Amino acid sequence: MTKTDSEESADINELAARMGLQYQVRISPELSELLKPNPFLNGLGIQFSDRIKTVLSILKGNMIPENAGTEETMNKEGILFLMPLAKGPYIREEMISIRADLTDDDGKTKILLTAILETE
Repeated sequence: MTKTDSEESADINELAARMGLQYQVRISPELSELLKPNPFLNGLGIQFSDRIKTVLSILKGNMIPENAGTEETMNKEGILFLMPLAKGPYIREEMISIRADLTDDDGKTKILLTAILETE
């Protein structure tokens, strides 16, 4: 059974909250497609949820403490980080670039994660 976008979004935000992120997180469709393993990798046990956990962990590690407190935030320029991602059917890793920006959606500050796609 495939999850709907709203179910997937709820799972991501629940995970982000458990990890201590103070903002809700949205994932762009492009990044979501990159993180979804193909059937070959899925058969090897690589799951979308594990990849999301990795992205959120890297994001949290790149955030800065806010006012010397326990909560963390991002600077106005956002955060750019690289993540190795296994591709199949030949197991090889490629680096993908992910950008995190603070956005204001409906009066709520959220983090938008997008993939920076390479152009030829």
